[in-house]
Amino acid sequence: RAFCSWHFGRRSKALAPVSAMIGLQPGKLLASSDIQNMASPWLCRAVTGNCKHGYQTASGSSDTCSLVARSDVVEDDALLPQQQQQQQQEATEFSGDDGCPSTSLVSATTGEGAWQHHRQRLLVLGGTLLVVLALSTLAVVACLTTSVARISNVDPSLRLSASGDKNYFAVDGIQDAFSIIFRHSGEEDQDPGEKIVAREDEHKSQAKQRLQVPHHGLKGPPMSPKVGPSAPIEPISGPPASVSSASKPPASIQPTTGPPATPAPSSTLPAKPRASQCNVTTPIPQFPSGLRSWKLSPSWRVACERKKEKKGWYPFERNWCWVAMKDECHANLKKHMSWTTIQDHAANKGNTVPVSSSPFFPLESPEVCDRPHKGVSTTWSRKDWKQSYKWAKENVKFYVLNLPTDVERWAKISGRLKTLHVEAKRVLGVDMRVKGTLEKAKAEGWVPYDFNFNASQKNANSRRQHMGNILGTLGCASAHFKAQAQAIEDSGPLAVVFEDDSWPEHDFIPRLWSLVTAELPCDWEVTALMSRCPYGKCVSDHLVRVQPDGNEPAWRCHQGVNWGMHGVLYRIETLKQVQRKWKAAVFNEETPHCMDVDVALASISDKVSYYAVPAVQKPGFLVEQNLGSSRWNINVGSVKSN
Repeated sequence: RAFCSWHFGRRSKALAPVSAMIGLQPGKLLASSDIQNMASPWLCRAVTGNCKHGYQTASGSSDTCSLVARSDVVEDDALLPQQQQQQQQEATEFSGDDGCPSTSLVSATTGEGAWQHHRQRLLVLGGTLLVVLALSTLAVVACLTTSVARISNVDPSLRLSASGDKNYFAVDGIQDAFSIIFRHSGEEDQDPGEKIVAREDEHKSQAKQRLQVPHHGLKGPPMSPKVGPSAPIEPISGPPASVSSASKPPASIQPTTGPPATPAPSSTLPAKPRASQCNVTTPIPQFPSGLRSWKLSPSWRVACERKKEKKGWYPFERNWCWVAMKDECHANLKKHMSWTTIQDHAANKGNTVPVSSSPFFPLESPEVCDRPHKGVSTTWSRKDWKQSYKWAKENVKFYVLNLPTDVERWAKISGRLKTLHVEAKRVLGVDMRVKGTLEKAKAEGWVPYDFNFNASQKNANSRRQHMGNILGTLGCASAHFKAQAQAIEDSGPLAVVFEDDSWPEHDFIPRLWSLVTAELPCDWEVTALMSRCPYGKCVSDHLVRVQPDGNEPAWRCHQGVNWGMHGVLYRIETLKQVQRKWKAAVFNEETPHCMDVDVALASISDKVSYYAVPAVQKPGFLVEQNLGSSRWNINVGSVKSN
């Protein structure tokens, strides 16, 4: 290190290596020409600040450098008068007004300790750089390790490729700047959701250790024609007899593992347990208090809201990522798709969160019942067929809802039931387009006397509800309560009400017998035999315990899940008390979405023991014919007529 000795009263001895290199003599002032060939260019490097910390070169100059070398450092007052006079003269010549060397030349002295000090600084600087580099490397390694650990913790069945065929990337964790880029390749995977579903079955086998419930043990092809639906079923005559041990389900559908479960006390059940109406050994499902919902980060929710806002929708504090997932289900009602497949399809279209980022299971324990193959028919023995039909004759009455004008529909459904040797009573539907029908419905008790349809219609037309005309919906609700009233009047233990566009499967009776006697817990009150977009928890191979959708607000009646009244099983003993709760929800003018009876029943499923067979199962208990919706046609027709 060099110092400006002229104004700080210190001089240094020249560095030995430099002296040997350039022939430096004590007291000799070197011109720039003497320095140009120096092998140590750092000696002429400029140092910012005053000359106390180093030396300066001429501004913008690289070839003008001056160095003053002195002998051993001594105090100024020890200098000979002659030497002091010479120093003052040289300082005046080569110094500027500020007391430092002039801008054209640099005056400095070097000391032997300067080299050591400079080397130490270089070593410290180099060591610091090495430490910084090491810490940076460790930080990167730690970050990668954490990322790998997070990825490893994700169920392999839920991982999706991050390749370019996925349709969006989201910037998460930013408070005021969210970005989502939707890209649609136009090419759909063959069915990636089904692959995910298959992997889920492998990686969630531990969920099999759930509540002990009976299983059908579905396997093998459908039964041969000799014992199939085409074979005549011998009519069973005589008065109804109590179900004996011989009429219990076959061993293939009895519980096979673990000790029998202790049934719930009869005092806590809506009706007395009977072996002909439920499986008395099946535990009653228990659920935590509160409604379950999809927990998403604010950035995902904002991204989904913005996408809907572009289409003119107002958020209303709804979870629009969930709405998009339901929309995908509604667009594929007649396809047997699991919720995982539905979420994957919606995500590929850029409408909701991908399964790999935040999987959501509207049906808890989806591996239990949210699978298409769960609906495959079993192989029923001839004994099973006879026992099931005997059970049905003794315990179940069948009804079909059909408008008086829909004669063709009645012919189809009645013909199908006749083929299956099922006797059904026709219940005429309620057409609110006919003058005086609403007053008659109130008089009969199908609709509460104080119900104000105009107020309900006004709310339905609001931007918040966004429903449109609900005249057909009112008629549909009235008709279902009319059919229930007929079933209560006929006083059978159980009742099944079909809508006229239903088509029961060939083994509908054995399936129903097995469902009731081998799977249904004894707390059940209502069971839908085909429920679309179901929400709740799988409790057995063919059953969901329905729960209200916690993602949707109460003012919308938690709408959008558990759709379908095509075939509904009722427990007559508890139906009146169910009706009181049900009608209170359906005919609430403030919540017109509840006028859809299936939506209303799902919304009170925390107060009513409501079970359902998920429509994902193929073929399941029944299918819907392609005849259109009478309710929808009346709603649309009423709008056109107005």
